[in-house]
Amino acid sequence: MNETFMNTVRCFFTPEGFFGLAGGVLNPAKMKLLVILLFLVATGGLVLWSSRAFRDWYRGLAARGGWRGILLAIPACLYKLLLVFMIARFLMVAMGYQARVFEHEHGRVTDTNRSAVLMKWGSPHEQRELGVTFTRKRTWVTRQLKLPDEMDREERVIEGRIFSESYWKDEAQPVQAVEGKMPKVVSTREQERDVAVEQKAIRSADVDITVVNNPRRLGGANYAGYEDDWRMKYTVASEQTEQPITAHMSLRLPSDRDLYNDFRLTVDGRNVLNDVKTEGTTMTWDVDLKPRQEVLVEISYNSRGLEHLRYIPRRMTPTAHYRVAMTIKGIPGAEMDYPIGSMPARETLQDMTGDVYTLHWALDSALTSYDIGIKLPEAKQPNYHIAHLLDEAPLGLLMLLVLMILPRLIWGRAVQVPVVLIVAVAYYLFYTFMGRLADLRMDFAPAFLVSVAVLLAVVAFFRGQDKGETFLPMQDIVAFAVLVILYPLAVISEHTTFWMQLFYIVLLLYLCALIVRCCVGAIRARAAAAQGAPPDQPAA
Repeated sequence: MNETFMNTVRCFFTPEGFFGLAGGVLNPAKMKLLVILLFLVATGGLVLWSSRAFRDWYRGLAARGGWRGILLAIPACLYKLLLVFMIARFLMVAMGYQARVFEHEHGRVTDTNRSAVLMKWGSPHEQRELGVTFTRKRTWVTRQLKLPDEMDREERVIEGRIFSESYWKDEAQPVQAVEGKMPKVVSTREQERDVAVEQKAIRSADVDITVVNNPRRLGGANYAGYEDDWRMKYTVASEQTEQPITAHMSLRLPSDRDLYNDFRLTVDGRNVLNDVKTEGTTMTWDVDLKPRQEVLVEISYNSRGLEHLRYIPRRMTPTAHYRVAMTIKGIPGAEMDYPIGSMPARETLQDMTGDVYTLHWALDSALTSYDIGIKLPEAKQPNYHIAHLLDEAPLGLLMLLVLMILPRLIWGRAVQVPVVLIVAVAYYLFYTFMGRLADLRMDFAPAFLVSVAVLLAVVAFFRGQDKGETFLPMQDIVAFAVLVILYPLAVISEHTTFWMQLFYIVLLLYLCALIVRCCVGAIRARAAAAQGAPPDQPAA
């Protein structure tokens, strides 16, 4: 409590905290001096009024009336306005500080917490399609040739030039004459090489994904988590009619920090995990294919991720049969969305009802650069309603002060600062008490109802002690009840803007009705005085 109070005071005595803005026409030093000056004026007034001698002197001058009474009324009204303003500002600063504290303790999503969640429970999963390239063996031949020796004019032997040439063995050419001379083969060297084969990689693909809602919590914050199960089947075939080829396959996993349980990798039902080479997040293996041979590659694993899930097919590559199905469990379809760059499913998310439903994508013979994926709804933080209400509490306090001050000015009644202060503090305690109840693991509805019952009872008891007036105490109780019941419900509603506009209109109509009633009462009083009737009786 002491820490809360001291932090509120420190915020209050900064120009930004006091005036609710940053910067201004004055430099920071002058603005801070102005804040301190206003505080000293308010404090000095309270000290003077605590003196009985000063009160008697002031009331004696005010009782004389005339110009002295007018001159005394002006600073008194300004002082009341300053005092109410400072009370309101102090409570608003305190509410802002409480909102930050509550957010820190209940659902503060920080970069540090999120990084810890990524390391403990997995990252957003983005699984790419199986990668396949093809090569075949070819023999590269390099041979050295030597031209015949020659005799110069002096009958000396000139060695024939030696040169080399290379070619594919299956494209061998006979030795050709060079400059009219037939060279002789000196040596031959053969080297077997892998040569890329350009052909269609995947004949068909069937991808089945299951996503189960599994939110995570760390540091007082909730994160949208899930468990995912992948079942991928790819048909890979050789289009060569004579030569065997080798399919070089690769699978890039979503992240090297995740855990992949029950990982299975088979080719035509044969486990090939022992043949896999892993580098970073990429797994590679080779499969030898005979001419026109077709193999079925099956990959499956289950893991857990965060926030969104994405499957990435090969860009702009048509496949005759390509189907993706995603089964969602525990997440309402109306709350789901698609990540940026992802295509929607055949089904409409808003039409998906029930706890389990399946989305389908058909990419038969399609060319696309889009991905396939889903985005989980943002996780609702613990007691997020209370955090939202604490953010909006200053506006409610301002409207409460309006409802307590303007009717008194319209009605011609004195604004009693102690009454305004107590009701405003009760409004502040309503929110802080609700926040502390949330610390006891209490849900929003019980915390809200208990806070309403306790603080409304306090205000009703306090204002009910005013026996000299009926209308204003009742109005204060009703205004407090409206702003601790209807205003919070409007804030957490999906139609907050509409309800707030309706509230402003009702407030305006209420003030207009008070003005009209006061004007009508004044007219009747003047008419009664003109006819000699008592002011409180209607004219004949």
